Order: sequence, then structure tokens, then C-alpha cells
Amino acid sequence: MKKNRRYRFYFITNVIFTTIFVGLFMVGIMSLVSGDLFGPNANTLGTTLLASSIPFAVIASYSFKSMIDQRGFVSRLEIENSYTLGKKVPFYNFDAFKTYAGYEMKKKDAANVNSYLIAFSTGNISVSANTFHNDMVMRLNYFTSEYLTTLYNDRRGKFSGRNTIYGFNRGIFLILLKTKQKSDVPDLVSMISSNVFKIVSDNKLRVMVQPFFGVKELEEEENIVSAIEDAMIARSVSESNFETYTFFNSSFKKESTNQDINELEEALNNGEFVVFYQPKYSIRSHSFISAEALARWDSPKYGLLSPAAFIDKAETAGLISALDNYIFEKALIDLSEGLKRGRRVLPVSINFSLYEFYSNKFLDNVVSLLEKYRVPPSLIEIEITETTSQANQFLSISVIKKLKDIGIRVLMDDFGVGYSGIGNLRNIPFDAIKIDKSFTDLIVTDDKSRSIVKLLADLGHLNDIEVIVEGVDNKEQVDILKKIKVDTIQGFYYAKPMSSKDYEIFLKTNAFEKEKKEQ
Repeated sequence: MKKNRRYRFYFITNVIFTTIFVGLFMVGIMSLVSGDLFGPNANTLGTTLLASSIPFAVIASYSFKSMIDQRGFVSRLEIENSYTLGKKVPFYNFDAFKTYAGYEMKKKDAANVNSYLIAFSTGNISVSANTFHNDMVMRLNYFTSEYLTTLYNDRRGKFSGRNTIYGFNRGIFLILLKTKQKSDVPDLVSMISSNVFKIVSDNKLRVMVQPFFGVKELEEEENIVSAIEDAMIARSVSESNFETYTFFNSSFKKESTNQDINELEEALNNGEFVVFYQPKYSIRSHSFISAEALARWDSPKYGLLSPAAFIDKAETAGLISALDNYIFEKALIDLSEGLKRGRRVLPVSINFSLYEFYSNKFLDNVVSLLEKYRVPPSLIEIEITETTSQANQFLSISVIKKLKDIGIRVLMDDFGVGYSGIGNLRNIPFDAIKIDKSFTDLIVTDDKSRSIVKLLADLGHLNDIEVIVEGVDNKEQVDILKKIKVDTIQGFYYAKPMSSKDYEIFLKTNAFEKEKKEQ
């Protein structure tokens, strides 16, 4: 990065000014000593040349000292990075980044140029910082630093050293980006995120990976340390919400209160969380073939709350795994009751967070609860996001295969949103993919959106995988999806999420299946 450029700059400066100094000094001395050779004004000329050489001597001395300091600076960086990145590379540490980013922030930029401080980790921070105990984590961080260095040195690229500075500190990479377009931020985030996954795949690193980014848009004369802190807080929010990137908001500094945590724990203990079901309709059989279990908080104090009101707090409080298992058990209880009473029972898909899916107790807990409530595994589907499956592809393949061996179907949620969906379909044995609502919102009016959905559906069918589309709200969307030949549709058009009682009634009386019987 800039360390080598600075050294070359000081070296060239030293050579040039030393040469000029030596030339002026030697000619000046010769003028004084051999005056006859330089005419009657030799003494005056000699004195003038000697005086003129002094500034060049000063600059040459300064550049020489700077060159030595820079070499020492690089040496110190290399020693530190040999411990944190596993290689003697001159990648900026925290102090170096803070210093040079601080200089850049003080510079006067062209009109409309904004600065962004970005902090990111290659995964969960406890994993990303674990370089002293995990060689693969260290290698991942090293390869990531090499990739960022390549970006920096690509003078033709828009993220070159002209407008970016990179650094690394205890599992967190830091970036200062200067740009006129705010859209460059998600572009850079996407590039880095994709390449981190590629690094893991290409180098066969057996480590959980999911990049999380925090972004702070800088204000004039903002303190660099404060900006780094804010970006790191935003990164933590991204990790808590399992989002790729988050822009800093001042409200992030308001931590979850003890009251929030106590209320959630009390709600779990009191059974205030309930399961709502949203059925999935098969285009081929013209019937509902399964349903997704969705969490709701039926709070005596706040009323019925959607996940948006409590999931973030549950993650911050460390209760997300408890909530995952709570909803799973509630769904099993409903299935068990339905089987005992001879009701119509459809398979139910359960969402599990990354943290629970990769837990050492996950498989044992699933099997134990199935046996406890005597629910056949064929009535359970487990949904994980594409990014969860990629966090540790080697482990996720193992877990999914074991679930399938038990008889549980595994669905990839948010297909197409994460990294390398094609590779996921080829490598990970999913039974179905769910095309995200963001792809279907515009299929009625936008040809490009329609083409994307068709492409994703074709990819699923090429791999003999059921294609489910979620977030379908109207008949126009349904008609288009029928032409695209997707398999299953989930959305408000067919049914909104409903309580277990309403779900039971719905399966008996819904108009869509009734129409089929009457035909």
C-alpha cells in the first residue's frame, strides 16, 4: 500500500536534492579555492552557491531521515502483521490507519466529495479476531488484506489508493473511502463480501464466514477515533441483525436496557410468543402443501408484535437461540395435537438463525424434540438463508445431509440475495429454494425483474429443486409466475400469516382449494 510508495518518494527526493546539494557545494568550494578559473567575481559566486546549497541540504537530510523512519515504520508493521495476519506484510495497523486517515480527512476535497469510514469483519467478530488460536482465520484475514491491497494498487479502479485507505485491527478491517457517489459504498461492500466468500472457497478454508459491514458518513472536522468507533458500532448492529451492511445512526449508542432483556426473558418464560402460519400453495396440485411458522409476540403490555419489534433485541440480549427453539417446539406441539385429533396436517417449515444452525447441540435438539412430541420428520422443513449456508459451507453441507438422512427437508431462503447462488445449488443439497420477495415485487411492470425470476426458477429446476416464490400479493403476479412455471407460491394473495386456530379453519374452508373441488 502507501508505505512502499512513501519510501520510494523519500528515496527519489533524497537522491535528487542530495545531487543538487553536492553539485552546488562542490562548485561553490571550487569557486572560492580556484578563483582564477571563475573570473573576478569568483568569491561572490562561491559564497552564493554555498548559501544556495543549504536549503537543498536541509531537504535532503529531511528526506533521508523520513526514508529511514519509513523503513522502520514498515518494519514495525511487518513484525506486527506476522502475528496478526501470519505474514510480514506492510498492511496498516490501527495506529497507522488512524494517522493517515486523519490526514486525509483534513484535506480539502473537490466539491461533492464525501468521506465514509467503513469497518468490517470476515465473520462473527469473536471468530474474525481469533487469529492466535485458529490458523485458518489468520489465513482468511491475510488473504483479505492482500485483496484490499490489490484494490488499492489498481490505479485504474475506482477504489484505488487515490480515494481509499485500508487498515486492520483485532479482526476488524477499516476503510476510508472518498467518493462523490454514495452508491459506491454498497458497490465496494458487495465486491469485498463476494471476494471474501471466494477466498474461502478457493483456498478451502474450513472457517465460518459472513462479512458484516458498518458505515459512518463523515462530517467536516470529525474526530477520526470517534468515526472509527461509530463505524464499528454500526458493524455490530449488522452482525446482530444479520445484515450485510448498516449505516451508523446515533440511536445505535442507546444499548438494550435491562428492562428490554427482562421483558423478553419473562415473555419466553410466560409463553407469550406464539406461532402464526402462512400456507404455501402448489401451482401443480392446486392445493396448499405446507406452511411457514412465523413468530409473534402476544404481549399483554404492547399487544401483538411482529418480529421487527423484538428480533433485534433478542439478538442483542443473546436470546435468539432460545427463541428459535421456542418457536420450533410450539410448532411441534401444534403438529402433535393435529395428528392426535385426526386433523388435516401439512408440513411446517421453521426458520433457524445462523447461530442456532451451527450450534453443537442443533441436530441433537431437533431429534430430541421430534421424539418427544412424536412428530414424523417428514412434517418438518427447516429454512436457512443462503448467507447462513455459506457462512461455513463445509459444515452446512454436513448438517443438511444429516437432516435429510433423518427425513427433514431443507429449504434455502432468500435465494439469489447472497453469494454465488449457482454454486450453492450445485454444492449444497437443498430440497427447495425460496425466491426472495425483492425479486417479485416488480415482475408485473418490469421486464428485467421478470427475467431474473425466470432465470432463478430455471436454475432451481435444472437442479431438480422445488421453486417457491414468496411475497406474492396479487393475481397479476400469480399469472406471471404460472407462466414462468414456478412450483409453489407463498404470499398475501393466497393467505396472510394466521394464528393456529385460524390456520386450522383455513385448511378446511379456503376458497382456492374449494374451487378446485367444484371444477
